[in-house]
Amino acid sequence: MISNAFPPASDVSASYGPTRRLLRLWSRFIFRRVRVLQAEEMPHSGPLLLVVNYPFTLAHAFAVIAAIDRKLHCLAERKSARSWIGRWFSRSLGIIPYDYEAEDWPTVVETASTLLSRGGAVVIFARQQTASSTEAAGFAPEAAEIALEAQAQLGREVALPVHPVHVFWPAPPSSSEELLIHIDASVTVKLTLLEEGDFSQQLKGMDEEIKRACRQNPFRLRPETVEHFIAALEGVMREDLAETWSQRLNWKQSVDELELSPFLVKLTHQINDRHPARLAALCEGLAAYHEAKRRASLGQFKAETAGGWFHSGLRRAAAWLETILGFPVACYGLLNLLPAWLVAKLAGLLRKGLWEATPREWVPRVLAALGCYVVQIVLAAHFLPRWEAGIYAPSLLFSGAYSLRYLWLAERRIPVLTQSVAKGKRIARLRHMRKKLIEELRQDQDRFASLWNIAH
Repeated sequence: MISNAFPPASDVSASYGPTRRLLRLWSRFIFRRVRVLQAEEMPHSGPLLLVVNYPFTLAHAFAVIAAIDRKLHCLAERKSARSWIGRWFSRSLGIIPYDYEAEDWPTVVETASTLLSRGGAVVIFARQQTASSTEAAGFAPEAAEIALEAQAQLGREVALPVHPVHVFWPAPPSSSEELLIHIDASVTVKLTLLEEGDFSQQLKGMDEEIKRACRQNPFRLRPETVEHFIAALEGVMREDLAETWSQRLNWKQSVDELELSPFLVKLTHQINDRHPARLAALCEGLAAYHEAKRRASLGQFKAETAGGWFHSGLRRAAAWLETILGFPVACYGLLNLLPAWLVAKLAGLLRKGLWEATPREWVPRVLAALGCYVVQIVLAAHFLPRWEAGIYAPSLLFSGAYSLRYLWLAERRIPVLTQSVAKGKRIARLRHMRKKLIEELRQDQDRFASLWNIAH
């Protein structure tokens, strides 16, 4: 019944190594680095059952197979491999498809248990369901049943090690490019479970043991970080509602007393326990929003405290004109100042920066610049025609002095001018970031709420 999807052992052995090398090459393109943490917890030989603390995806299965050196026999839900390339990789790696409620499930259990009893390594993913209305509900009922059956075949002399595996897969909008796979300490099958007469009780007890071990996710964010995220998320949603309500006529409801719903709070903690990479990505997106908001507020503050020149239309237009027309002159002056800058830098005259120096410290700087100018003028008089040297000498002094003026302009006035022009774009960008963050949270509600049976 399973032979159509499970290639013969010889075919799997021949194709497993090359296919795994292809997956390792693929992982290097996707991630900057792939690390297996606490690999020493995992035995290098003998029976081994790995339970990945994540619902099955082909990408996660391929990543685990590529990262771990032992040959792994992975179990996958039959509906997962839909593309032809996914089916090809699955067959090449000997991935065993199954349907927990299908008639061939006992055959799959027998196949996996036989592999374990012969010293093989089997990987299966936790379904992480908490609903109690269906027969297939449970955290990892497939893994629990295979563990019980394999331990029964191994007997009391050999304990089957069951290792939870935690995968930190960077999720957008996270900037992380490192894939982390953590091998947790072993969970042994309690022999007292095998002595239970009711198999459903045995299965439930083993499932609870696996669930308890997988809950110790090392990638979870600290509780104070989660609480800070929840509080910051409340602020973002208040801002969004306040902006929406402000566009309605005669709307008097205030957002000050609004709080995040218990459903979203519980969902946030569940994501932290079961998919911390996703929560880390949301935290990064929230931090990016606050940083953009801080920069916008800083630009607004600079504009409000710029002085009378900014509030005068004529003086502001003059600043814009000088910014545009003075740019080529400043570039010419800075180019001529380059030798003087190198001399001052090597002599240690710029240790305190450009503007922080005292008048006494400015004297050697000016002398160094004048000395370099004299050398440049002498060289120009020697190599250039007289009329060109006559133009170059005064332009050198004028452009050098004006470049300092333009540097001051670039530090004090140009940022204020550009901030005032980009005010509308900044507001639109903040609104887009806020809407995107809220939309991603809503997608997580639809994705995880039904799986984990979290009531609204």
